[in-house]
Amino acid sequence: MNPDLVQEENPVADDQPESEQPAPRKSSRRKGASAAEESSSPAGSLASALRELVTGIEDEVAEVTRLSEVIDDHVVTLNGLRADVAARLAHLDELRAAADDANLGAFLDDTIQPQLPQQSEDFPDRIYGS
Repeated sequence: MNPDLVQEENPVADDQPESEQPAPRKSSRRKGASAAEESSSPAGSLASALRELVTGIEDEVAEVTRLSEVIDDHVVTLNGLRADVAARLAHLDELRAAADDANLGAFLDDTIQPQLPQQSEDFPDRIYGS
């Protein structure tokens, strides 16, 4: 226990048993220092600024963690879609390979032209390393 902390007593009725009496409250104020004095002093201002900085850092880390989980969920979905596309392309390749007729082969060559994904993906070095 910090000896600089002031302990404030709760008023208690004399007729209450000791087991039902609320425990004394502890004040977080130091002896002789008010909250206003602490925040206006250079040390208090620095401590407050450092608390805000640490809180901001913790908030950013929590948000990056949340976003990473969202990205992971989307990657799982994307990988499933890519596996489905790859299986369908393999079936189309098998169909084309089975066509012995020149005219049918030419028709399939023209027809089997699916549009593949057009968007390029960004992989920032800070996330995935290089």
